[in-house]
Amino acid sequence: MRRTQLAILAPALILALPSPGAAANEDVEKGREMAERLCAVCHMNAGQGEKAAASGVPSFNAVANRPNQTAEGVEAWLRSVPPMMPNHRLKRDETSALAAFIMSLRKAP
Repeated sequence: MRRTQLAILAPALILALPSPGAAANEDVEKGREMAERLCAVCHMNAGQGEKAAASGVPSFNAVANRPNQTAEGVEAWLRSVPPMMPNHRLKRDETSALAAFIMSLRKAP
């Protein structure tokens, strides 16, 4: 009897779980909202690319498209509180969401 119930309930339980894609899309959208509020003035300017000098500011698009860039790498950099940036005191989930947004700008090879 138990196996029959499990066989009937298992597909329903799987369908009830949020899809990984939905969670990723929510992170990207949350990250986009944060970026527009906290970062746009410096990192989201039209025509902005990679930083031209040590004191330059790269666009998020340029950051996302650096060779071998990963979301984990972006998160680690954000958590390091770079001295040239304001400390927004981001929580771990906010850092992950911002990194997800930045990496969503990566162009397919």
